[in-house]
Amino acid sequence: MVGDERPMTARAERRAAWLARLEATTERPLTVLALLLIPVLLAPYLFALSPDVREALFAIDYLIWGVFAADLVAKVAVAPDRRRYLVDHWLDVLLVALPLLRPLRVARSARGLRAALAAVAAVRVLIGLRRARARSGIRYIVLTALVVVVAAGSLVTVFERHHPDANIRSLPDGLWWAATTATTVGYGDTFPRTAAGRGVGVALMLMGIGLFGALTASLAAVLMESAEDEVVAQLREVNERLLRLEERLAANGGTGGPLDDPGAGSPTA
Repeated sequence: MVGDERPMTARAERRAAWLARLEATTERPLTVLALLLIPVLLAPYLFALSPDVREALFAIDYLIWGVFAADLVAKVAVAPDRRRYLVDHWLDVLLVALPLLRPLRVARSARGLRAALAAVAAVRVLIGLRRARARSGIRYIVLTALVVVVAAGSLVTVFERHHPDANIRSLPDGLWWAATTATTVGYGDTFPRTAAGRGVGVALMLMGIGLFGALTASLAAVLMESAEDEVVAQLREVNERLLRLEERLAANGGTGGPLDDPGAGSPTA
C-alpha cells in the first residue's frame, strides 16, 4: 500500500507543477481575451453595424470561445483533482458553457444570454487583474474601476435602450450613469427602468462603495509610507553623524581634546 501511494503522490506533485506553469503562462493572455470579449458581445446591441462587421464579430466571438475551451480542457486534463479544479474555476466553466446554450435559445433570449456572458467575462477580467497585480495597489483599483464602469454602462445600455420610457438610450448615456452611480453621486438625470438594468445598478453601487473604500485606504497607505520613509531618512542621517562623531573621538584618543571638525572655527585665545 505504501509503495503504491508514493508514486501517486509524486505524480500528483508533477501534475500540480505543470498546472501552475500553465496557469502562469496563460493568465494574462486569457485576461486580455476576456476583456476583448465584452465589446465583441455587446457591440451589435450598442451600435448600428453592417452585416459584414456583425459576421466578423461573431467569428471573433467563436474564436475567443475556442481558446477558452481549449485552455479549460488542457488544464482539467493536467489538474491533479479535476472536480476540484472545475469548482474553483467556475467562471472559466461558465465562459465555455454559456455559449453552448446558443442553439437552444429563442430569439428573444439572445440579447440576455450575450449580456450574461459579457458580465461573466467582466468578472473574469477583474479576477485576472487581481491575480496579475504587482506592487501597485492603486493601479489595480483604478483599472478595476474602469472595467466596472465601462462594463456596467454597456450592459445597462443594452437592457435599457429599447424600453419605451428609457432615458438611457446610447452608450454615452450608459457610461455617464455608470460613472455617477459608481461614485455615489447619483444626479438622477439618467436611471434604469428595466429589472435587468436595476440589477446592474445594485451591483454597481455595491462595487462602487467597495472600490472607493479600497482606493481611500490605498492612498492613506501611500501617504503613511511616504511619511515613514522621511522619518527613516532623518534617522539614518542622525545615525551617520553619530558614527562620524565617534570616529573623531577615537582619532583623538578619547582625551576630550578639540575635534578635527572642518566646519568648526579656530578656538579663540
